[in-house]
Amino acid sequence: MLLGSFLSQIGTWMQTVVLGAYVYAQTGSPLYVGLITFAQLGPMLFLPIVGGWMTDRFDVRRYILLLQSWQVLCVLALAFSLRGSTLNFPAVFACVLGVGIGNALIGPAWGSSVPSLVGPENLRAAVSLNSTQMNMARVIGPAIGGMLFPLIGAAGVMFLNAMSFSFVMSAVFFVRFPARRKREDGEAGILGGITMMREDPYVRRMVLSIFFLALLTFTFLYQLPTIAGQNFGIDVKTPSYGWLYACLGGGAVTGALAMSTFLVKRDQFRVIASGLAGVVVMLALLIFAKLPAMAYPMIFLLGISYQLVLISLNAAAQTHVALERRGHLMGLWMTALGGTVPIGLLLSGAIAQATSIRVVLAYGCIVAVIVLWFLRPAAMRRLEQRSNALGFGI
Repeated sequence: MLLGSFLSQIGTWMQTVVLGAYVYAQTGSPLYVGLITFAQLGPMLFLPIVGGWMTDRFDVRRYILLLQSWQVLCVLALAFSLRGSTLNFPAVFACVLGVGIGNALIGPAWGSSVPSLVGPENLRAAVSLNSTQMNMARVIGPAIGGMLFPLIGAAGVMFLNAMSFSFVMSAVFFVRFPARRKREDGEAGILGGITMMREDPYVRRMVLSIFFLALLTFTFLYQLPTIAGQNFGIDVKTPSYGWLYACLGGGAVTGALAMSTFLVKRDQFRVIASGLAGVVVMLALLIFAKLPAMAYPMIFLLGISYQLVLISLNAAAQTHVALERRGHLMGLWMTALGGTVPIGLLLSGAIAQATSIRVVLAYGCIVAVIVLWFLRPAAMRRLEQRSNALGFGI
């Protein structure tokens, strides 16, 4: 299952990198590139909640296969649209929007179902392994896409991405996911995730924490070119920047592997606190550091730290709720994490343009300190006990 997902993720990242390069080469317009990015990520603002409801309501295996079939059709249509010598932007935008809608709807099903294949005691390891393959694909996919783009063109890369879906679809076809018990209460409706967040204090604090981190702190993931250029004078057109990006990806993979091995049995609240402390320290150092040689180890450690936070929070939330509620939970989670990316990018870009990227790093550091306080181990244990007493825990 993970191997099929890994190959599919490589195809997705090939598409992301090549499509952005192709659109910019054809138009020379950052606006068009931004519109394509919005088409891909915009649906994450609203649709994961719908996807979470559908995950908990319908047969998850058939639901995943149906949505992936839809995505294959959209990617094949995208490949056809890119065959000509001129850019048909409305057609490309519509195809990418179709893929983005599919990603937003399938995310909760995938995020909640794959960990369900293992027992609760192995959930953190499963979430960590899933994150490991995603981060490895994030590094490998752009590299392969960059090499293939001049050889087979954008349409050829899109066709290969469509073919990559066959691996994960084959795995899903043969796997049998655990049945989800149907719920009759208010959480069974399309707004069940909102109901869960309102009533369960433990889930509410974790979802709000990841929302503010994604909106205001984790913007460094997308502003790395600005950090490299303004803080360290690294030319983003040189291999030096490529190595910096590789350090971020390598740190993320290292953090994910640590969570699936020697940290898997550690107290999850302490791991969250340690990861947030690492994020705070590294962001604070990046504000003042100027020597290019310092950028690489700091970005590597930052990659490790933020992965510890994401994986531990995800696993802590999923192990708290029953399987039949996890679709709703992951709908909330993906809206809070992925849906805030376009907003956070616009905000950080505007502030960095008006002031400097150091201001963005500074308020990200402050928010991380505040979240670290709210997620301190003693407070989270009390909240977990309160949630269990209210009948929300497993």
